[in-house]
Amino acid sequence: MSGGWYPDEPLDDLLHEDVPRDPAFELDALVEAARAAEARDRRSHGWRTLLLIAALAIATVSTVGALRPEWLPFDVPFREEEAPVGQSGPAARRDAPLRAEPREDAPVLVQLPARMRLRVVGKSPDGRWIAAAAEDRPDLVGWITVAAVEGVDPAVLATVTADPNAAAPVTAPAGPVARPDLVVESVFAKDNRLSVSVLNAGPADARGTLLASVDGGPAVPIEGKTDEGLRAGQRIQAAVLGGFVQIRGTVTVRVSLSPPVPEVDESNNTFTGIVEPDQPVDLEIATVERGAGALVVTVRNNSTIPVTGVHTITVREPLPGTRLLGRVEQSGMIEAGGSMVVFLPELRDVDLTAISITLSSDSIADGALGNNTYPR
Repeated sequence: MSGGWYPDEPLDDLLHEDVPRDPAFELDALVEAARAAEARDRRSHGWRTLLLIAALAIATVSTVGALRPEWLPFDVPFREEEAPVGQSGPAARRDAPLRAEPREDAPVLVQLPARMRLRVVGKSPDGRWIAAAAEDRPDLVGWITVAAVEGVDPAVLATVTADPNAAAPVTAPAGPVARPDLVVESVFAKDNRLSVSVLNAGPADARGTLLASVDGGPAVPIEGKTDEGLRAGQRIQAAVLGGFVQIRGTVTVRVSLSPPVPEVDESNNTFTGIVEPDQPVDLEIATVERGAGALVVTVRNNSTIPVTGVHTITVREPLPGTRLLGRVEQSGMIEAGGSMVVFLPELRDVDLTAISITLSSDSIADGALGNNTYPR
């Protein structure tokens, strides 16, 4: 064939291509081809218009759903994106305890919830713990495991020395917010000496001399190596200097440091409770003598501690008589193993075989009443 194939040409032309062409006929063919092309353009334009209208409708629904979802006749699901915790600073990866020292058995200062923001101070020498404070408790610095923290690179943190077994003094996390916390756990008698159990529950060392005030009295040292203070997490059980338990009663003890140091919580520095002797307390009438100017009664303290109070000597006729012959109240302190002499001048001429003497004291619960009388 000498000519090309045109899809819009009449089929008759294709079948009679070698027939001589008629100009009028060819003009009609061109007109028909133009009309066919125009029809195709109209159909294509219609589809484009429909696609444009659909796109505009989808965009309109999306915009209305975002700004005014209540205008739509159906529910539009939304998912609020959560910002990664790590991008907003250090935080607790999960629920974890904040401890007083970098070890698993150290006292727990506070329980941190997951995603709690942290103020990081440093890391432990072994790199397994991070010294930090919770965002809502910036004054309470403690230790949390590295695995429980996200949003911080331990490699770039400064090392904080806080090993309680180190030979050198322990340094708690640096900064003004690291404070000790002295807690009076108990007050008790040991060998009739008033003793206390004190724990430093804070994240910082308590430096200075430990003092104790009994019943509002002057603060006195706690015996032992209390001039060294207490390291973070350390406990001491020791006697209060000059404190004795000679009778059951209520005692209030408050501990402090000298020089004074701000603490995490000072309300737990005071303990009030009932304390009683753990060993017998015993006074006895040791001797009775008739002196030149008075009847002389010697009272001896058989206890391991000094006994202070009012001691009463009463002299009566012997049974079956009960007539009072004389009474003396004498106050003071009788040292452990020591004695006190009581004089009754009005009975200087009394017959020792015709009297009965009784010793009593409101300062003790006497552990051996049989030796409080004469004659025995």
